[in-house]
Amino acid sequence: MKVLLFLIAMGSVMCLPAQETADTAKVKLWTVYPGYVITRSGDTIHGFIKLNNLVDNQRKALFYQNKTDKKYTKKYKPKEIKAYKVGPRFYESFKFWPQGEDRGYHFFLKVIAGPISLYKWYYEPQSRSEERVKIDEDNIANSKIDLSFSEAELESETIAIKLNGEPTKMDNLKFITNFKKHMSRYVDDYPELSKKIAQKQEGYGYTDLEKIIREYNTWYLKHH
Repeated sequence: MKVLLFLIAMGSVMCLPAQETADTAKVKLWTVYPGYVITRSGDTIHGFIKLNNLVDNQRKALFYQNKTDKKYTKKYKPKEIKAYKVGPRFYESFKFWPQGEDRGYHFFLKVIAGPISLYKWYYEPQSRSEERVKIDEDNIANSKIDLSFSEAELESETIAIKLNGEPTKMDNLKFITNFKKHMSRYVDDYPELSKKIAQKQEGYGYTDLEKIIREYNTWYLKHH
């Protein structure tokens, strides 16, 4: 119980000074940005949203009517809305869990939008979490939590959704070890691209996933 109370107390001071991320589009963590939410009925509500970090923004969207408000107007959970945008980051909600059997709704950061959309799910490695949290069971007052946070230290899962399809993990071991087989099938409605992947042509391996998806999207939009 002492440990739990300590963690709750420390959680109340998690709003750290703003700091830049490693993103090319420079943003500051723990900062309110212009944004909007898209409701389940398809309505768009403009306002301001708190950009905390890549992990925390997957759990909730804190909506403000005015940028200067000290407290958020509403907290949206993944099941309550379709999507939201905060600054340069766009999140969509769908039923999927990349790390287990949970099939509830979660927010995913959209990396590529198109006939094949690509998403990222971020998490802090266990080793880093253990470094940041040092609990002294004998004397809770001596426990320490490193509140510094770097998005560059996060790991991620990659998920793709093809038009009218289901979420597919693109970085599990099975998919990666036989990438040419699985990815060539995934884009087999574009035979030329599928063939390049199946033949393991240079520039069409797993490390080129984003390039492959963009190439597919360009083709699809041109021919449909």
